[in-house]
Amino acid sequence: MNGHKRDIAGEGQRLYQDNRDTPHILRFETSPAYLPEGGSLVRLPRAPRRKRPPEFFAAFEDRALYYDAFLYGDGDTALLVGPPPHNLRVNLEKAVYRALPSGTVLQARLFPSRSTMITALDRVPEGTDQIEVTLGETTVRMGLGGLAAPMFSGARILFTINKNNRLDWIRTWAQWHVDRHGTDAVILFDNGSTQYGTEEIEQTLATVRGLNKIAVISLPHKFGPIDHWVMAYHFWPRFLQISACTIALRRFGMNASGLINCDIDELVWAGGGSVYDLTAQSELGSLRMPGRWIEAAYAGDEPVDHYGFQYRLKDLRSRLSPPKCTLDPSRDWVQKLNVHPYLHRIHGAPAGGRRLARNAYFWHFKGINTNWKEQRTDDTAVDPARHVPDVEWLAAIKSG
Repeated sequence: MNGHKRDIAGEGQRLYQDNRDTPHILRFETSPAYLPEGGSLVRLPRAPRRKRPPEFFAAFEDRALYYDAFLYGDGDTALLVGPPPHNLRVNLEKAVYRALPSGTVLQARLFPSRSTMITALDRVPEGTDQIEVTLGETTVRMGLGGLAAPMFSGARILFTINKNNRLDWIRTWAQWHVDRHGTDAVILFDNGSTQYGTEEIEQTLATVRGLNKIAVISLPHKFGPIDHWVMAYHFWPRFLQISACTIALRRFGMNASGLINCDIDELVWAGGGSVYDLTAQSELGSLRMPGRWIEAAYAGDEPVDHYGFQYRLKDLRSRLSPPKCTLDPSRDWVQKLNVHPYLHRIHGAPAGGRRLARNAYFWHFKGINTNWKEQRTDDTAVDPARHVPDVEWLAAIKSG
């Protein structure tokens, strides 16, 4: 067994029990690396010659090389996860990667995709606690996190990225998935919330009955803009959100029994059964779940959480929300590093991975929103000409 296996809670990671038998709160730090301000190296967007407004470039991540670096597998491989390289790919392919403090030069394998990239470094010496990357005259260093996946062996993980969602929304979201699906671990990446700190999120999740492990991880980097100046997939610059999916899987989830990716405003339903079980029983070990909008309209007092929103639009097409995915990480195809979990599908999945599940879906609540991306909560009056109660959602509430 490689010596790194002993370093399960490595530098920057602490595990403690919060004065109770359960849940365990696990704390991790990430290891970002940025190109220096004012340097000649900078990431360019797709179609770089197209004119875009200043606000696009203010939100675009042009200098982050990596969001995190951590040991992987048996502990003799390091993965660096960050944005896609674009024009920097040649620089990264020619870069010199060193393990510190030994100074050992490591060979890099790059696995880029549209919105994120994994860089794998093999034969990392035991005792390595930093990775140094030299691109020409530019050198960056980052800490190397210890193995974390063993901490989540057999776990049923629910993960998301969050910013300023109300704490009672977070509690309801987690409790629903514990009660309905058997979730026992939550990994929440916090994107620089200003309404509370990560410890308050931990304290909130600690009140969720049935949770065993909680990890709230700070990712206070640029979230990324929407790019309306390209023909296809305007959300490609959302590097951080997609990279967080990769970190959730590769750093924490590879030994788990299953993972659900859904946001705080989304609740998964599998007809009263567990979506983890359905995922494990599926042919691919992955479900691509269709989404159904629940409108922000309500009758009576303003709702405090998801349960107070009960209306959908009559128009079927207006009900449809983009899909989300579940995953059984034990499948052989998931081991390939060119497999990247995205928000609405898994890039690199086998044929059939784009099919929508028939036995699982999720409700997407417009009223559970801070309107950070678009205005969703201003249409609150129930209009019988447009709205009808969502009978399946109401039945699911009663079934609990």
